[in-house]
Amino acid sequence: MSQEQLYSNVLVKVGVERSHWLIKEKLERLTECKNFEDFASELRETVYGEKLSKVTLPYTSKIFERVFWESFIEVSIKIVQSSPETVSPFIIVYLLKFEHENIKTILRSASAGLSYDEISRKIYLPVEAFLKRQEIILKAAMAIHVKSVVDVLQTTLYGSLLIAGLKKYEETGSTKFFDILLDRMFYEQLGETFKDLPKKEQKYAFFYVSREIDRFNILTILRAKILGYDPNWIRMAIARNFYNVPEQTIEALLMADNFGSAFNIIKQSYYKKLIVRAETPEETVSAAEKAFRKDMFEHAKKTIIGDPFNVGTPIAFLVQKEIELYNLTAISLGIEYNWKKDDISHLLLV
Repeated sequence: MSQEQLYSNVLVKVGVERSHWLIKEKLERLTECKNFEDFASELRETVYGEKLSKVTLPYTSKIFERVFWESFIEVSIKIVQSSPETVSPFIIVYLLKFEHENIKTILRSASAGLSYDEISRKIYLPVEAFLKRQEIILKAAMAIHVKSVVDVLQTTLYGSLLIAGLKKYEETGSTKFFDILLDRMFYEQLGETFKDLPKKEQKYAFFYVSREIDRFNILTILRAKILGYDPNWIRMAIARNFYNVPEQTIEALLMADNFGSAFNIIKQSYYKKLIVRAETPEETVSAAEKAFRKDMFEHAKKTIIGDPFNVGTPIAFLVQKEIELYNLTAISLGIEYNWKKDDISHLLLV
């Protein structure tokens, strides 16, 4: 079967979904909203309108954020289902991010003593239904204690990771270690499924995979240096995949004495243009996070021109869709905290 035939279904789906994107002028109008009622009204005729009509009032930024991500999950599932079998396992990893978040939510909620009803409202069940793991995730949500959650999930692909996290939880009482291990696992899964792509497809996915994983590793190290964590702790937290940053550079970053030393090392690397010193280390990392997002966004926009019959097309669409949700979430937060229009607009990636 030709590439054109393999990608015909997903190209149609991408085309349909692109027609629902919010244009720059619409985003600008949304930044002018004075309250959530105006914001919801502006979104009523968009792809998010139907879901917003079903939410329980009063509106909050958390409610809007959930609506946006539920929409993203629905679209992502459609993209996976329409994609060729040779690349769909790679695209599915983008949905696994939500399963990881579900497990984090369940563990945090169990630690805090929340009820099953409270937990079930926080997790994204459509992901689990698609992955055919809804039954076991709901069983985990019913568990009373963190150890019980781990016991339920120990037969899944997360088993060994959660058992390791449980030891730290029992020592510290914090679920942070679970978060660290699950984050690392996601980026390692992304790297492994990338390796399994057909060689001819890897060149189209490389930009996104390298940016995602290198960003995670670099910014994890920089954040850890701000907090003064030791190299062994940081080494445990980062993914084992390296792309545009050599392993020796990663090792040098790990062994750097402080944030300033680590910053100077990364400023000599492939990503020097994306990491610019700001007034504080925290602002430097925040700006770098935004720069990486914008870099992927700009690359994704370029892929509209050229050969569309490859894995780069669905991935570029998902990257752009995710940026739209990033923008909408930023606007909803700005409205909630009464930020000025210019301050909200400054946060957007357009």
